Amino acid sequence: EMVLTKAYLRYVSAGTFGIVASAKCNVVYVRGAAARKSGRVGVAALENVHIWDTKTGEKVGVLLGEKHEVTCVAMSPDGRHMAVGYNDGSVKIWELETQTNSVTFSGHRKAVSALQYDENGTRLVSGSKDTDVIVWDIVNEAGLYRLKGHKGMITQCQFMRKCDCLVTSSKDTFVKFWHLDTQHCFLTLVEHRNEVCDFVLMLDESRLITGATDSELRIWNITMDDQVVTRV
Repeated sequence: EMVLTKAYLRYVSAGTFGIVASAKCNVVYVRGAAARKSGRVGVAALENVHIWDTKTGEKVGVLLGEKHEVTCVAMSPDGRHMAVGYNDGSVKIWELETQTNSVTFSGHRKAVSALQYDENGTRLVSGSKDTDVIVWDIVNEAGLYRLKGHKGMITQCQFMRKCDCLVTSSKDTFVKFWHLDTQHCFLTLVEHRNEVCDFVLMLDESRLITGATDSELRIWNITMDDQVVTRV
């Protein structure tokens, strides 16, 4: 009995080209000494980060990653470093002048979804799809705190300047305020009925603006002395 078999060619990707930016990551404005001049942005391009000059349309730098896709980026306040979060949960600190990786943090089990420096650039906070929030010590290259309490992917996190507090939002519909000295969540905003996508703190930190998937923006008054946040 004759058995016929068919051989199939196996096609494997040999490389990519012409990528301007990946759709799964945010875009950051490159400022400070590393920018050399204004008009430069950092964007994810699969496992790499490309630095583009928006005035000339030219790519002026590349932060070469490995096999994991970039999911989040953040600029340091002095403009010398860029924090890059990856799909495997790792966070790398890149020196923009030399385009080299100086520090690698590993603490998340899933993709990094939020990154922010504090105003001094000495601490970094990362949020992930694993629902955890981690505060990192940039100077000592170590983790400080792991904050647990959210039940969904972290969508944003930000340090407050007036107090040693952190604000986080998540797809679990909640916005949480944390005391970093005790790692305790002292306030949770529960009025959202849909996933919270993002938030912004006003410069004087007197108000918080939150946005959710219900296409509404909510504005909140913040009174940190009394630890009260009320909706406008």
